[in-house]
Amino acid sequence: MKIVKKELRLGRFIVPYRIYGEAKETIVCISGAKQTMAAWRSFVSHLVNNYSIVVFDLPGQGRATIVSGEPGITFEEQIEVLDNIVKETSRNNGHVILAAASWGTIIAAALAARRPEIVDKMILGSFGSKPTKEIIEVIRAGQSLFDTNQTDEIAPLMIEKFGQHIPDSHKKQMILQFQGMSREDFLSFYDHCRFVEQSTDIEEFIDLSKITAKTLVLSGEYDAILNPKDVEEAAAKIHDCDFRLVKGAGHFLHWEQPDILNYYSEFLAQS
Repeated sequence: MKIVKKELRLGRFIVPYRIYGEAKETIVCISGAKQTMAAWRSFVSHLVNNYSIVVFDLPGQGRATIVSGEPGITFEEQIEVLDNIVKETSRNNGHVILAAASWGTIIAAALAARRPEIVDKMILGSFGSKPTKEIIEVIRAGQSLFDTNQTDEIAPLMIEKFGQHIPDSHKKQMILQFQGMSREDFLSFYDHCRFVEQSTDIEEFIDLSKITAKTLVLSGEYDAILNPKDVEEAAAKIHDCDFRLVKGAGHFLHWEQPDILNYYSEFLAQS
């Protein structure tokens, strides 16, 4: 398998990315908050024979670097980063498939609404259509831990509240990741959480009706921080969208149930 390792310099950011495979059709993966490109390993292994798969780290997470300015990255900046990654990596005349998880689904949907001509298909796993009472409680508890210098307790809090169903190896990985974060990384995460807390509905900043990409939205039956009914209602506003409630799954979907990767394959194979 051919692997290309590069980085993109975008104003005040340096964004590392990887391209796996050499197929014409390109899938660009967008991670959830504080998830690195490593979160897509099983996805890459499952689909790389048929697609070129692009993974990258948004500024404020993983190996990405914020070289100047505030440690936070705005919503508009995140969309701009994704847009530039697509331009840089697409092997299909600028057209791509987007695959996103959790917070990444918001960034993917925003780009698909603003530039519908370039996104052919889209997979949105745990589509955060609006913040629930549960996610607000987790955010406020996490902010309190940060304010009292108890940052080592943030990952265990997240695992307790919405990562109960992921394998132990992923839990350990999450804990180690947060233990290795710098103060600037935490400030970026804090800023992101404040934005989520203040946003009452995705349609405040994304016109879902403008998305033309054939879309698959998945929501876990036992997702502790997203309401599947809210997700289904948001999915219904996308013109060509298939909503699936995944029985027995929580927030992290194919991390918890590897067989969910077969849903992705079946969806992508549709004309």
